[in-house]
Amino acid sequence: MITFPALPFRCPIRRVPAGTLQFGAPPQVSRFRCRTEPSAITPRRTSATTTPPLHFVAQPREGGARPFLKWAGGKGQLVPELVARAPRHVDTYFEPFLGGGAMFFALAGDPDLAPRRAVLNDANHELATVYEVVRDHLPRLLARLDALATPYLAAGPDERAELYYAQRERTPDDAVDTAARFIFLNKTCFNGLYRVNRKGEFNVPHGRYLAPRILDTPTLRAASLALQGVRIENGDFEVVTTDAKAGDFVYLDPPFEPLSKTSSFTGYTEGAFDRHEQVRLKWLFDDLTDRGVAAMLSNSPAEWLVGVYEGERRGYQIDRTPARRAINSRGDRRGVMDELIVTNYAPELARGRLESSSSSASTSSPASSSGTKAARGTGKTK
Repeated sequence: MITFPALPFRCPIRRVPAGTLQFGAPPQVSRFRCRTEPSAITPRRTSATTTPPLHFVAQPREGGARPFLKWAGGKGQLVPELVARAPRHVDTYFEPFLGGGAMFFALAGDPDLAPRRAVLNDANHELATVYEVVRDHLPRLLARLDALATPYLAAGPDERAELYYAQRERTPDDAVDTAARFIFLNKTCFNGLYRVNRKGEFNVPHGRYLAPRILDTPTLRAASLALQGVRIENGDFEVVTTDAKAGDFVYLDPPFEPLSKTSSFTGYTEGAFDRHEQVRLKWLFDDLTDRGVAAMLSNSPAEWLVGVYEGERRGYQIDRTPARRAINSRGDRRGVMDELIVTNYAPELARGRLESSSSSASTSSPASSSGTKAARGTGKTK
């Protein structure tokens, strides 16, 4: 168990009384949904405070579960570095900004690091539904994806575009249909982006790929296995971590703080993740520290953001590491850029683990060969 010295500062995190985190919750959490058990098309409505015992099924690292979606800000490139800094002997793992789920799948597949329980959350309602359906209704999802993939792959370029826009504009019939449509659009849209307008409507154009893997059965089966018994939620990042306690581990991978006026991309939901939200996230990070919860955060190395986490003499471990970005509408803006990693604990690294991950990263990207410190971070443009 990881312990921290007593610190006088307590951040003003909103506390929600036990039993209120459910359908019909107060207005500030009205969009919060807790999913803990296999659901029908209309998910069973359960309380976030009554969670049954959940256990991972440890899988071999090679050939185990991995992300099944393209996701801007996804942590595939940084997973070895992040996992090297993850604490061992974790009771419950919380990931409030799930996105593509690279960190979760990596931990779930490592027998030495897999926690006993997991709580996964994303503010994107449709994305949370996708994970729930992959967990609970995989056979129906595979059948629906096959029905979407077959005519699309057999069509010519113009017909493919028509099929794509027809799916983009229509309203799904149920949860399985929602998940299938989401995966189809993710695999066939321009550059794998997920972006919505102010009305919350997906508005990414067609991608025109030669042979997109719309139906990736092995990857979806492995992901479904890893998600069994895992709690999936759709709510605010503060609320989802309310029950985190000493012995738990929280990984925070919020939308990137933009480094310039033109680099901002937070269109994953209709509400922007602005500087106010970044500060609120810092308050949560402090609160988790005060509660003795191990926390890791990844973000862009924006100067003001680095200053926020370096301030108050909290002794947070802060480091930068290079990461390759593959999703950007402009090719000249793809490539290697620094990401920030912050931990509120001294990472339990046998030095060999960190050096091994750094060595592995350097073989895949020359920019990764620069030295790393004791902890560092990544950020997500969710």
